[in-house]
Amino acid sequence: MNLSFLNSLFLIGLAAAIIPILIHLFIKYKPKIVYFSSLRFLKEVQKKKSRLFRLRELLLLITRILIIIFFILALARPVLKALLPQKNTSHAPTAITLILDNSFSMNYLEKEKPIFSDARQKAQEILELLNDKDRVVLVSLEPAYNAKHDYFTSPTQAVKEITSISISDNTQALQQVLENIEQEIMNIDMINKEIYFITDEQRVPWKDIMDAKLAADLFVIPVVEDSVRQNISSVSARYVPKILSGTNEPVIQAVIKNNSSKTLSDVIVSLVLNNITRAETALNLNPYQSKQLTFEVPRQGERFHFGEVRVKDEILPDDNVFYFNFPVQSKPKICVISSILLPAALSSILDVITQQQWEQKTPQEINEQIIENNQLFILYSMNAFDEQLRFYADEILQKGKAIFLIPDEHIYQKIGLQEWLIGQNIHFKNIEEELSTIDFVNRAHPICAVLTEEHFQSADISKMWIVDAPDFVPLLASDTGNSVLLIKDNLLLSAIDLTESWSNIIYQTVFPVLFYNIGYFLGDVSSEITQYTVGNEPAGGLDLDGEFTCQMPDGEIIPLTFIGNRSTFTQTDRQGHYFIYDDSGLVKVLSFNAPRDESDLSLLSSAQKEQIMKEGSNIHFLTAENW
Repeated sequence: MNLSFLNSLFLIGLAAAIIPILIHLFIKYKPKIVYFSSLRFLKEVQKKKSRLFRLRELLLLITRILIIIFFILALARPVLKALLPQKNTSHAPTAITLILDNSFSMNYLEKEKPIFSDARQKAQEILELLNDKDRVVLVSLEPAYNAKHDYFTSPTQAVKEITSISISDNTQALQQVLENIEQEIMNIDMINKEIYFITDEQRVPWKDIMDAKLAADLFVIPVVEDSVRQNISSVSARYVPKILSGTNEPVIQAVIKNNSSKTLSDVIVSLVLNNITRAETALNLNPYQSKQLTFEVPRQGERFHFGEVRVKDEILPDDNVFYFNFPVQSKPKICVISSILLPAALSSILDVITQQQWEQKTPQEINEQIIENNQLFILYSMNAFDEQLRFYADEILQKGKAIFLIPDEHIYQKIGLQEWLIGQNIHFKNIEEELSTIDFVNRAHPICAVLTEEHFQSADISKMWIVDAPDFVPLLASDTGNSVLLIKDNLLLSAIDLTESWSNIIYQTVFPVLFYNIGYFLGDVSSEITQYTVGNEPAGGLDLDGEFTCQMPDGEIIPLTFIGNRSTFTQTDRQGHYFIYDDSGLVKVLSFNAPRDESDLSLLSSAQKEQIMKEGSNIHFLTAENW
């Protein structure tokens, strides 16, 4: 049993109980002294009366203090509450909010069954302690489930709904769940209100818990002991075209992680393409080690649309598979806007990337149709940059298409181009003619993901523009600290002219790979779509328009509508492949993965629990024995 107050703020008024004490101390009655002849007798009488008077004063002081205390307590509305009333005993009607942790870590096998089954059992035991006067709202960490069940019902009905909660790939933090149901708890007309959270005490759901406004005391009931557990997860996978791979063949690069303190041997990892296992290998993993594997894509006439990298781990299966889809094998749509012929090294690479389907136009030839038909526009050595071209340049960026600006030494003479660049907060300041090399490669960006500084060790730069563009991210930089290639969204800038007099980079073996990446990253948006995180909407870049059907990971088929680049496809709560069909057959595969932030099975420590209870005084962590 515990005592709670509905209006606890009034308890501050208890400080007023000191007022009678102050009055007693500072305004104490002092009897007047009168001397008589029989002084000894009178003093004895005075002592007796003084004792009676002090007793009366003390009783009066206590009475005044109690009056103030009881008045303040009445305003604070005390309530006697019980944590989980005993079965078959009467108790005050209570509003129970029961939250069931259904994140994928709850699917961990202990004693040959998932700990989520224990969580369901505990939830049922709690509900069976209640009676028909109580009200229960049963929710989980899954927003899709909570949107349909965020209302109070009878304990009997709540027991029936327990089985409808299952492990989810798309969950949210406890703080968000509490925030979403706060109003329901506040609105129910009951004095006793309690929240119970049945969980394996993983750290992830507790993110930002101190920001939660609790409408009642929160009691945390654990379903697992603080023991050492092991887990292997398939963390990532990506498709690398043959021109970017070290083997000159397309490959799949995958990362597998050991999330435990144990050394694991003979871990089986498989590559599955189009639902068929194409390769399999075994590896050893040290404690907490991540290891990258490379699988060659088989040479077959079959076109691969989707794949998985699977690791064999029966203890926690929910992060064993990483799903991905192959980029659409379309050619980049590239238009060069230039007044001169391109250098042969550059034009030959464009031929390879686009299978000779790129086009070159002068600034005067650009029109709406050309803008519509292409995705990447390379601006190079133009004799003019008038108002019309400036308008088209803005339109290109506004439509989500891309511009790659390659400067020449006469860029200052093009006033229109200078004004447009200044509007983009770009300043080509001056030309530096000091010999330099490339000593920085930004591998965090997809254009440079497979490149290293060693690939550019033979590249020399004899002349380059010093570019001031604060909002841009450098992709390549020289040993003098200046950016050679820099990007912001869909606008790419070069600091060098791609001719021999500026640099020998165009003759390096790495240059075709670099330009291939540029062409596919900026020239074909769909080539970058490999996988999504569950719960996100694939809105844009899918190049779909019209009516389609979609086969979900569980086999369900739903109608799907795309209007231009705006998607109405929002049912992405499950990890796996989503197959999109039109009347002619399969047109696209979308792959979704659950976040891997719970894969390490990291529990709240005792210190973290103490800190949470200290900062949130109405949060109570129970143990498996005392709940």
